[in-house]
Amino acid sequence: MEYFLTEEQKTIKDLARKIAEERVLPVRAELDETEDFPRAIMKYLADADMFRVFIPEEYEGLGGGCLELCLVVEELSRVCAAISTCYAVNALGCYTLIEFGTEEQKRKYLPDIAAGRRLTAFALTEPTAGSDAGAIK
Repeated sequence: MEYFLTEEQKTIKDLARKIAEERVLPVRAELDETEDFPRAIMKYLADADMFRVFIPEEYEGLGGGCLELCLVVEELSRVCAAISTCYAVNALGCYTLIEFGTEEQKRKYLPDIAAGRRLTAFALTEPTAGSDAGAIK
């Protein structure tokens, strides 16, 4: 059901699928066995501008949003849930900065995140909530 995607979104989806099939599929079993972080794949995704898809244009992104992010995650997930999670977690950490960071923080960090020179993460814990982000007080 792709009739509602723009040409740019179709291009993102197609490129993510190609990367998943050509770069991820051949190494996914080895990565699972060794439990190594997929640095080479993250670098390849960065070089293909996949980290730019959800970053606003003013911070060197492509100006997409959650849909573009989901298109990439979906295609990576078709081949390897672990790789797609590594990619998606970077976005999770990044969205906090996009939504709540100061302008100075955004200008300092988002261009490097968009280029894949920096990866982000999202971590939380609280005595009454544990790791339930919705229960944080």
